[in-house]
Amino acid sequence: MVKKIFSILAWVVTGAALVALFIFARENYLDTPIRSVNVDIDRNADSGFVKKEVVLADINTLCATAKIGTVNMASISKQLKSNPWIESSSSFVDLDANLNVKLKEYEPVMRVFGTNGQSAYVTAEGVLLPVSRSHTPHVLIASGNFNLDSIQFNHKLCDSIEVERNILNAKYVLEAIERNSFMKNNVGQIYCNGRNEFEIVAKGIGSRIVIGDTCSIDDKLKRLEIFIEQKANSLEIKSFKTINLKYKNQIVCTKR
Repeated sequence: MVKKIFSILAWVVTGAALVALFIFARENYLDTPIRSVNVDIDRNADSGFVKKEVVLADINTLCATAKIGTVNMASISKQLKSNPWIESSSSFVDLDANLNVKLKEYEPVMRVFGTNGQSAYVTAEGVLLPVSRSHTPHVLIASGNFNLDSIQFNHKLCDSIEVERNILNAKYVLEAIERNSFMKNNVGQIYCNGRNEFEIVAKGIGSRIVIGDTCSIDDKLKRLEIFIEQKANSLEIKSFKTINLKYKNQIVCTKR
């Protein structure tokens, strides 16, 4: 019986010692100063909207001399969310007292120029982004009848909002172009005219190419592809002022 009691006491003392050791180690860890800040940016190019040195400067302002236990992760998260080109972020302190910040940058697929001279980027998910003086990605341009006066950045386009409808439809045209390898390699620009009809600019063709609305857009682009390939070796295509595909199953051309 006595032996059993001593065994239980030994386990209790050992457990208490381990708890005390854990508390001591934890307090010692939390009292350790941050040694370095590492920023990792997830993007498909070497450079982008988000500048590592700017992120480092902002974070160092918040925790340059901080100890691990006093690092305010909520403040860091808030600071990162204020950057309109950061899609998501996470941060943590490792066992070596390094603050690690991981960012995912938005990737635009189109730049829209409005009637008032303003412009904005659009991502594949339909998120609107502001332009940047420090970075200009190579994306397809959409210009013309786009009103950018009342748009809000960092939210998704909604087809129920009139001011954004043309931008959303331009994105539909872009997606159709991306699905057609021939058009993807030959379309240089999207234009929205005063009747809210879409036109495209094709490389090597001086004609106005009228798409119309986004209805049956894949079929329209396929007909245009076949038409261009058929006329590729002919001087006739250079005589067309307008190539109009907005009519069902037709291509209507007007000469200069």
